[in-house]
Amino acid sequence: MKAAFSLIALIATIGLAHAGGFGGPPPFTNGSPLVSGVDGSYSGTLTAENTVGIVRFTYSNNIQTSDLTGNSYTIFSEGLVFGGPNQVTIADTAITGVLERDTDPAFSNTAMTGYFTATLEQNSSLGCFNGNGILQFYIEDVDNEGTYLNFFSKDVKVTGLRNSQSTSS
Repeated sequence: MKAAFSLIALIATIGLAHAGGFGGPPPFTNGSPLVSGVDGSYSGTLTAENTVGIVRFTYSNNIQTSDLTGNSYTIFSEGLVFGGPNQVTIADTAITGVLERDTDPAFSNTAMTGYFTATLEQNSSLGCFNGNGILQFYIEDVDNEGTYLNFFSKDVKVTGLRNSQSTSS
């Protein structure tokens, strides 16, 4: 009986003692909680009242790729549509993103920028992330063409996950 209990305890100890087995990141993953590190393709939604959007970003070799189609956003808010490139940084479990300024193609006198911060869930093998952000909307100053004035802003919720682990650059 003692031998059987000792064997079970030994197997359980070995099973839990591998790197990352206690909730921390595995080795050689640049601090990422994901087994393969942060590399991969991510997508998320940005939501607020009368606002919905999608943000996509791709990481390869622990940095965001330069591929514009894999690093973009589209926002639909209050009947206006915006889209453009983004810049995203992943540091350990913190994700920070900036949505570069874009004008609505139908209403060229409006523009939008934004940012978000999110936390990459440490216990998620899917690379789930959740956070918040702000979208700032502008309208062109009719007296000074090319100059934009604050129009309104929206607090948004950000939710997403990693779609794939491998990327090509």
